[in-house]
Amino acid sequence: MTDQDARIIAAVEGATDRIVTTLADLIRFPSIVMTDPTQAGPGERQCQEYLKERLERIGFTTDLWDPDGPALLAAYRGRPGAHPGRTFEGRPNLAGTLRGQGGGRSLLLTGHVDVVPPGPPEHWHTDPFEPAVGNGAVQGRGAVDMKGGLACMLMAIEVLRELDIPLRGDVVWGTVVDEEIGGMGALALADRGIRADAGILAEPTGNAIAPICHGILWARVILDGIGGHAELKPNSWDATGPVDAIGLCRQMLDGFDILNRRWLFDPRKAHPLMELPCQIIPTQIKAGEHPASMAGRAEIVIDVQYLPSEKDEFGLGGHVKREVEAHIAAVCQADPYLRQHPARVEWILDADCAEVPADHAFVAAMQDATLRAGLPPRLIGMGAHTDMGLPNGLGRTPTVNFGPGDMALAHQPNERVPVDDLVACTRAIALTIAQWCA
Repeated sequence: MTDQDARIIAAVEGATDRIVTTLADLIRFPSIVMTDPTQAGPGERQCQEYLKERLERIGFTTDLWDPDGPALLAAYRGRPGAHPGRTFEGRPNLAGTLRGQGGGRSLLLTGHVDVVPPGPPEHWHTDPFEPAVGNGAVQGRGAVDMKGGLACMLMAIEVLRELDIPLRGDVVWGTVVDEEIGGMGALALADRGIRADAGILAEPTGNAIAPICHGILWARVILDGIGGHAELKPNSWDATGPVDAIGLCRQMLDGFDILNRRWLFDPRKAHPLMELPCQIIPTQIKAGEHPASMAGRAEIVIDVQYLPSEKDEFGLGGHVKREVEAHIAAVCQADPYLRQHPARVEWILDADCAEVPADHAFVAAMQDATLRAGLPPRLIGMGAHTDMGLPNGLGRTPTVNFGPGDMALAHQPNERVPVDDLVACTRAIALTIAQWCA
């Protein structure tokens, strides 16, 4: 360990209370992503303004702007991150640059400020937007996903500035909105020309380095039965009905189970860093019109994972869409009624993915920095989707996921991140910046 490393580590340890306070400050902004993407969350702008002020205090030049959703859609329709119906009034992105002395490599620190709604208040032990600190952890909505990571990145830069650590390369900041409903904020950041020689996206990874994430597809599978009295004997199985759409739903769910079992042994669906092969996950079911009537219609919403190696010519999941559609058609062919009245598939979302090679120079630099920070230099796959595809693609910035906390706690009530994780992450990011940008 060098003298500089020791100074950085000691300074981060001494800033533990400030790291916790910074995260608590961020949690207090209820930066909830709204189901209606034309509506601003109640704390999205205020959270970005707080970060803007903190960055400017340590020498960043900043850019806070409301992206133009329709213009982005027109420019990138059919490409990663381009989703219809987005407007960004009151939902700003924030970019910033801390200029280095020149002649060094630049580093992008990026993440999202939006959080999912907290859900029923009775599921929480505390107010989700009033951070609770105790038992060695910070609790509140966004503590894990991903304001803990934002606090670590911000504090890592502040510590380096206070120590007057010389940096030749620029440190670039980019915090976005819209991640939790598709990632158009990240598209706006890349379109703005925000890029660097490498990047860290501080999503929760348990302080492991995740150079790959899944892409995801959301689809609505619609099954039309024929409504009728639930307590009477049906006339027939066919169009004279009634035909129970909930029964059809069971058949379709069985069909997804069959495809999932097949994918468990399909090498195209697996990656050595991923814990599990890609799967189809039913996440929502809607069916029925009346307690005494057979359901005339059922809808199943599915979440389908795909790997960077499966991307189509547009960098999206077109190949996997067609694979899923073909399987749904085959399930329908096996049933006489569905053969005549096949399921309809409506694709809702295609969120892209990316991979930085494990032997990339920045991955090696991060592994070295995490080791010096007292962490195992582990590489893992990010089972969930993150925004890393857009900086890697349009932004031309090789970006990895690295952040504090257990991703399994994301979106849960009583979301919490250990203070030790926050401090260790801040150490590792500070050492990475000092090494990479030198």
